[in-house]
Amino acid sequence: MCLILRTSGSTLSISEALRLAIKHWIDAQRAGAEPVGGWQWKRLFLPFGSLIRMRHEEREHVAEVVCDELRYRGVPVSPRQFALMVAGHGRNAWRDVWMRLNGERHWTQASRLKRALEQQPVALSPVEAMAAAARAMSDALQTTLALVEHAHHKAALRPEQRIPKRRRQEDLLPDE
Repeated sequence: MCLILRTSGSTLSISEALRLAIKHWIDAQRAGAEPVGGWQWKRLFLPFGSLIRMRHEEREHVAEVVCDELRYRGVPVSPRQFALMVAGHGRNAWRDVWMRLNGERHWTQASRLKRALEQQPVALSPVEAMAAAARAMSDALQTTLALVEHAHHKAALRPEQRIPKRRRQEDLLPDE
């Protein structure tokens, strides 16, 4: 770095040159990064760049997720509106629309994606999770108390037993 600065005749200090190089590198990384975002349809999330299509009268119609909108012919639409615009009334978007999520190679029917989501367990809210943990702790405490009470009861019923002294004959001292 020093050699390059000297041979180029730059008046920048090494720290300034490093700061500028890092800044340019970060800016280049940000410019090349894919935009973050997507569109939520009920429980189904469609990431930025996802496509939905519908076939009607031998033509394929495609809408795309751009930033946080689903767009068909430049107009923001919902999947239902997309189905209505393409084929008119009497269409079920879950049944008639196919999707290709960003990064996927194959198209999948929207109803299959919906069914897969419905089969997944729904995550508990933080309040529900805390309540479930509190119930589990309470049950464990009740079980522990019952075991302690049982052990205490058993110990109280058993009379004290004295064990006779058992000594080897050679350990006994003769009486004088």
